[in-house]
Amino acid sequence: MQDIDESTVPFCWAEDKKFEWGEPYTVYHPIFKISPTNSIFKLEDSITIIVENNLKKQLLSLHNVLINYEEFDRIENYKEEKFDRIKILGLIDFYLKENEGKLTPYEKYDEYGNELYYISSIEEKANRKLHFVNWSE
Repeated sequence: MQDIDESTVPFCWAEDKKFEWGEPYTVYHPIFKISPTNSIFKLEDSITIIVENNLKKQLLSLHNVLINYEEFDRIENYKEEKFDRIKILGLIDFYLKENEGKLTPYEKYDEYGNELYYISSIEEKANRKLHFVNWSE
């Protein structure tokens, strides 16, 4: 049986499975939103994707990096792209408030560890690199 859980952002579908010995378990698969269709993601495209997939910690990290002018040192895949810092920071502030209180699948189901796992999954699905802050280093 497969169900879509619309109580999380992004939505996820639940797939019921059974171990070899018959015990049932459920696997949850996030349904990632990847709306920009550019061949290469710009910083603003990456932020849109991060927002649509409710990666709050990543969004806050990007905000802090941009406010401190550390994009060259801390944002992965950043290539000296020109952007409107005030506009981007305003967009991030708006979406931090917009996503407040919205539950993610990994919070609800305690799966996959952290947002960096989701970022790698999104990059794989999109077959493109996102701009993000890698805090695992």
